[in-house]
Amino acid sequence: MYKVNSVYTNAGVACRAAMFGLLATVAISGCAEKENPVQAADESATPGDFLVVVNRPNTLHLVDLKQRKVANSCQLPGDFGPATVAMSPDNRVAYVLTNRFENIYGVDVDTCEIRFSARQSQGDERVKSIGSIAVSPDGREVYTHQNPTRLLIDRYEVQPTRIAVFDTAGGLDAKPVRTFVAPRQISIMATGADGTLYLGGRDIYAMNVQTGETRIALASQSVGDPLESPRDSLTVWPIGGVNHEMVRMYSAARFKDASQDMETADYVWGFERIDLATGVAEAKVFGPLEVVLFSGMARPSDPNQFYAALTQLKKFDVASQQELQSVDLEHSYYCVNFSTDGSEVYLAGTFNDIAIYDADSLEKLGNIELPGGDMALANTQVFSRAL
Repeated sequence: MYKVNSVYTNAGVACRAAMFGLLATVAISGCAEKENPVQAADESATPGDFLVVVNRPNTLHLVDLKQRKVANSCQLPGDFGPATVAMSPDNRVAYVLTNRFENIYGVDVDTCEIRFSARQSQGDERVKSIGSIAVSPDGREVYTHQNPTRLLIDRYEVQPTRIAVFDTAGGLDAKPVRTFVAPRQISIMATGADGTLYLGGRDIYAMNVQTGETRIALASQSVGDPLESPRDSLTVWPIGGVNHEMVRMYSAARFKDASQDMETADYVWGFERIDLATGVAEAKVFGPLEVVLFSGMARPSDPNQFYAALTQLKKFDVASQQELQSVDLEHSYYCVNFSTDGSEVYLAGTFNDIAIYDADSLEKLGNIELPGGDMALANTQVFSRAL
């Protein structure tokens, strides 16, 4: 047992190429890595908000947000990427999709004990999962969206995509207990309070994980609005935990009339969200498309305020669809998150620091540097608990 202490279509928006180009450049090349010591849990850590994130070479960190420091670091087996994290309901075990998009590890964030391990690729079948991992609300199952390909001696054979269901008590060589055919192009997932599995792809789908029955929970690419171009989503960061929601941003052109004249269209940012407590779905425009943004979410204390970031941190008023504030960032950050009370904004991804901003003024409050290299595509999970 290991134990270590110490979207998809052209929306007519010119920025899409820049979004994918920048993402690919940083995700593939990364930033220069530093020496990465692994430390034991800090006994002085206090009750409050914590953040979990993974960075290169392949290290999971528990960050004490009140004390502004890393409380524990756990080295994971294998290689980095994408480092997508989903937390157990008690926030004690982090389930990490890593090792070049293939393996899943369930890691105790306090002791670094690896309680669960699953190698998705088996035999001549290579399996990749693109940021798509979720945990059942009772903590008994973990789900991934699998993109399998058979690697034969003279060709590759792409197989149907599927959802794999694992028992979290499956140990260190866990195998799926059941699988279901699923839509392609799934990049993020989340589970509702009733156990429904939501899959974010061309549309947002809802799956019954006992039967595999799947329906569209929120139409996106298939919305069919003659006054709106197909929505374009770049979404690999499941970050809505503090709001109990699944959320992703999209860009689109809004046309003046049915002629769909691109010259007179307004370009907008919007969000699509699923309330994970109730299953209610909604899509709203929150502001004009003026700069590239990678991820965003509503403020926990005020859902009418929506924050998004890449090279700037921006705050929008959803009701008026207007930008309220904007600040330039020291470098790009992919992933937005909040304190549980909505008073602070946390920016992560790309490099190896977490930037902290006051949610009211957008004044910078500080940085927390992670030992090691960049976070690249890693998401963050924020939660409140006492050690």
